[in-house]
Amino acid sequence: MSENENPNLNLAKTTIEDFLGEIEDILEESKSTLSGEKIKVDRKAIMQVIADIRNQMPEEIKRARKIATQRREIIDQATALAEERIALANKEAAHLTEETEIIKKARAGAVDIIAQAKSQSDEIIEQARNEALAIKENAEKWARDLRAGASDFADRVLNDCDELLSAGMDSLNISIRNIRTTRESLKREIAKH
Repeated sequence: MSENENPNLNLAKTTIEDFLGEIEDILEESKSTLSGEKIKVDRKAIMQVIADIRNQMPEEIKRARKIATQRREIIDQATALAEERIALANKEAAHLTEETEIIKKARAGAVDIIAQAKSQSDEIIEQARNEALAIKENAEKWARDLRAGASDFADRVLNDCDELLSAGMDSLNISIRNIRTTRESLKREIAKH
């Protein structure tokens, strides 16, 4: 991507992978130095992509929080469903007031339904909690890794630029000395004639 391009990124829909792809594009389009071992990169473009990544990170964390909120809603729904089943089973048990064999069996069945509903709801709640925790931990780890990777990359690019600039200055100083030496030699030759 050249300096004149304006990609008009929609940060709300752009992922970190998109930004990393943009960095790769900049690196692929960069020109090699004379030695061929290093490349010249558009510092402004790299710094803009890093700024965009930093601006995007809070959006990624918001998405992770939204997922965690959805998981909590699932837990709440499962709990409500379990409580509804328990309440229904209790209501049915309360209506059976006669002390017949049928009533005793119904009470035993209600207790089983309550136990099963409670067991199922506990399993659903535990599973949803574990998934929400794993999602949160993965999002936090990803954000930490991304910050570290972007910072390391920026440091490497800036160090490479500094080395290129130093090498260019050294070459320029040598050329200036050679020109001065040649000019002095020419002056002496002209003075002899």
